[in-house]
Amino acid sequence: MEPEVAGDLGARIEDVAQEAIDAVAATYASDAEIDVDQHLRAQLSGRGIRAVNEKWLSEIAQEIRSGHPVRVGEPDGSVDGG
Repeated sequence: MEPEVAGDLGARIEDVAQEAIDAVAATYASDAEIDVDQHLRAQLSGRGIRAVNEKWLSEIAQEIRSGHPVRVGEPDGSVDGG
């Protein structure tokens, strides 16, 4: 992950990214029609992570689509199943 951070995230970047990943995985579990890459990019951006390595993003999105658990940090529990 090579993020561009918008200000202080208030947590480790890996933990913030984990919350974004968990949110996308939860959404995908209830709606497999979503564009996982786009949703992941939006979730990261919404949490202050504006730019990521596209290869990393694609790999994470593929893991989500495959149903594999993805762990890059510690979730804060704000997303069910995280």
